Amino acid sequence: MLDPQPPALLSSRPVGESRKMLHRAVDLGLDFATGKLRDHRVLRHATVQQLIDQLSESIPVTGSSDDQLMSSLGEIARWSIAQADPRYLAFPDTGDSLAALAADIVATFLNQNLIAFDRSAPAASVIEAQLITWLRELIGYQVTPLAEYQGLASLGGMWTSGGNMSNHVAIAAALAHTYPQVRQGGLRALPEQPVILLAGGVEHFSYLAAAQALGLGRDGLLWADATPDFTSDPRSIGHLLAVPPPGKRIFMVVGVAGNCRTTGIDDLQALADLCRLHGVWFHVDACHGGSLLFSEKLKIQLAGIERADSVALDPHKGLFVSYPSSYALFRDPAALGSFARYPDRAEDPDCLDLGLITPFYGSRGFESLKLWALMKHQGTDGIGRLVEARQATYQRMVDLLDRTGSFRMLGTSDFYRCAFVFLPTQVAHVLQETYSRPELHPAVRELVSRYTAAFADRLYRSGTVVFDLFALQDLADRIGLGTAAKYQVMGMCVGHPHIADEVEQEIEQAILDLAQEFTAAMLTDARTILTAPAPSDGGAAAAAADVTGPAGW
Repeated sequence: MLDPQPPALLSSRPVGESRKMLHRAVDLGLDFATGKLRDHRVLRHATVQQLIDQLSESIPVTGSSDDQLMSSLGEIARWSIAQADPRYLAFPDTGDSLAALAADIVATFLNQNLIAFDRSAPAASVIEAQLITWLRELIGYQVTPLAEYQGLASLGGMWTSGGNMSNHVAIAAALAHTYPQVRQGGLRALPEQPVILLAGGVEHFSYLAAAQALGLGRDGLLWADATPDFTSDPRSIGHLLAVPPPGKRIFMVVGVAGNCRTTGIDDLQALADLCRLHGVWFHVDACHGGSLLFSEKLKIQLAGIERADSVALDPHKGLFVSYPSSYALFRDPAALGSFARYPDRAEDPDCLDLGLITPFYGSRGFESLKLWALMKHQGTDGIGRLVEARQATYQRMVDLLDRTGSFRMLGTSDFYRCAFVFLPTQVAHVLQETYSRPELHPAVRELVSRYTAAFADRLYRSGTVVFDLFALQDLADRIGLGTAAKYQVMGMCVGHPHIADEVEQEIEQAILDLAQEFTAAMLTDARTILTAPAPSDGGAAAAAADVTGPAGW
């Protein structure tokens, strides 16, 4: 005889039974976080097809028992990747703040809808407004204390699901600010083509996505040069602002406070000066660099961010808050208030219906409680200490990479992330002869890209150490074959304030063991390049184009 179907709803069970099941869910999460459910590896690797074979099934017609459900959840966890593991060095998205995890659980139970205050989210609306006020204060924007709330038009910020959407919102606000007629007549009402000016090679994929989604098109992006340090070149941006292409009007300049490949930080003061001179909206993408705002010691790197017309922040990058957590903030709160569906209500101090001024969003959950809880729990001083400790840990890990003698860094890094190729000292010495022979450069680029990608892939599949893998130009010519071509590169990003000595030693040993194997094979291939006929550059181009993650999209 089949077991009776378990009650589906919380209200249908005794509290004790519900508590027992939910405690099992928390225990499952902790078993995953501590490594028990993943064999103490960063991940148990499987291909797309293998996981489809493992997890796919027919639509369930008959339900399952509590035990069967928990078993299924455990199986999903066993095949998930642990970004909070200190050996996960691809992104800084640890999501392991205890306060934020606790708040996430509470927010799920509260089930508030941040679209409106009455009948939807009274306390939650106030908490999110308070958090936005705190973030504006950290940036250095003029702040109206929440106790003196004047209406939605004075708020000047909103939660979003990620930096991609925060940048979308900022672009939409800049477009509406520059061309108020867009709201009525659309882009066809404009006498010229509006374009966004940004540096190539350091940009995030979201700008191309936004240009396509918002109707600007690919031609709506105008590309400036990047510096050898992977930052936007103010001279190139200044020239294009002074002499834009015919028929185009630059309505936004993007400054990058921590690019997603090397975390290079732009000269925000210089960009702000140029934008003021030319009357152009200045947006700062601080999705990575925003965490530095919490440190009195490190925030000097973001000098000038307070002059930006808009700023994108991503607490789920580098602030220990789980997905999704991002914010778009505006120096002039009216920039966001202009999206109000009912403009008369935006000035009403008795209205806190956040959904009235949040473009792209209607109903949404209480995700902002996580960052609020972290700030409440640790304070800005406590978070600042974590950020500073992480920076020190990052420098230790860079030293670890350097002392292996296996890698060549591409550019410099301002904080927590660097890019590098697998190019051991012995191999570089053998290849030195090729630098003066341009006909061999394509083969050398292919060799470096191929071994770099293979090195990252072997570590990843083993589940011992995870680096990012993406394509990047050698803008500083660190390899010595010019700056135009792209290479497959690894990225190391440290999300933890502390990595235990024994874990650091484990990481180093895994790298050294694999490097020893790869160096011998790479030396053989390098010597072959010197003696074989020069190949075409098709292999190098194919290798460099094989990007595998968001940093290279």
